[in-house]
Amino acid sequence: MALGQRAALLTVCIVTASASAAAVLVIDAIPDAGQDPRVAVRPAPPAIEATSTPRSAPLETGSLPREQLYPEGALPSRETEPPPLRFSFIAPEALLHDDTLASVDPATPKQIEAWSTHTQTRTAKPASTPRQSSAIASVRSAREPSHKRWFSRSLKKRLAEISPAVSERIAEKFRSAKVAWPPTDIALVAIKDQKHLELHARADGGKWTFVHSYPVLAASGRTGPKLLRGDKQVPEGVYRISFLNPNSRYHVSMRVNYPNSFDRKMARKDGRKDLGGDIMIHGKRSSAGCLAMGDAAAEELFVLAAEVGLRNLKLVIAPTDFRKNGIPSIRQDQPAWLSKLYIEVAAEMAQFKAPAPSGGGSLLTLLGL
Repeated sequence: MALGQRAALLTVCIVTASASAAAVLVIDAIPDAGQDPRVAVRPAPPAIEATSTPRSAPLETGSLPREQLYPEGALPSRETEPPPLRFSFIAPEALLHDDTLASVDPATPKQIEAWSTHTQTRTAKPASTPRQSSAIASVRSAREPSHKRWFSRSLKKRLAEISPAVSERIAEKFRSAKVAWPPTDIALVAIKDQKHLELHARADGGKWTFVHSYPVLAASGRTGPKLLRGDKQVPEGVYRISFLNPNSRYHVSMRVNYPNSFDRKMARKDGRKDLGGDIMIHGKRSSAGCLAMGDAAAEELFVLAAEVGLRNLKLVIAPTDFRKNGIPSIRQDQPAWLSKLYIEVAAEMAQFKAPAPSGGGSLLTLLGL
């Protein structure tokens, strides 16, 4: 190698070594992060404990509950004011559908609110404006149907089938008795030992008038009240009709509201539990605790009840005609409270005039033949 080339190679080596030494000196001169406050290294986020995280610790806000991001009492409200109502009242005609009215009671303020406003918590009930009050009153009035609007579809269908012919028969009986048709109220008086059921009617709270007497074709048991399920007794007392059954196995039927409040009270006093039920006035000619009237009479009573409404129908069932025979003595096998019941039944019967006997059939009945 020539002397000049050796000199050049030596020069390159010296320059490279000088540069490496300078780099080492520069790196050594850089201070540690913990010694120089001007340099901060972000530590790893601490693990989230089940308990509250100290307010001074660094936080990764995207993974924390919203409440941990603000001091107590400084949590911003999600809603600064309640949302506006959709509407304050509903048009009356929107509620006048038969399907709705058949299963819903007349409107109450709570029901109107549930239909017409958002569900929300209110601190105070706002006062109704005159216009709103008038609209709500109109809705209530429109949703107060007559008793016929509560009829089921099957009941309406059954009445449509039997009413035309039956109404003619009933109207003829009312014309013969000189009683206005249709009446405002009717009363049925069933007398066990005479096996008949009297129909009385009145108009607008007037005087009760006897209209017709129906023979009872079958009634099981004997005189005395019904006490237990399966005793096959026809109950005695003052009752109402609670239900019209258009699909009865006994043509058509009306359900008596036995046991009534008096029956239940006496049962508690006696310690009786199962009083029975399902006492009906129905068609056909067989009975087990019910009054079987035959199909024609059952139809007339059924249509009458539908016409005047169940609230305007009263039923009295007595062991004998207290208007003629007085209150009988109580047998030893009968409950002690029965005298009190018979006094109440006799007082109820007193307002209905007994029909005058007519023809040999009635005389035979009175003689017990």
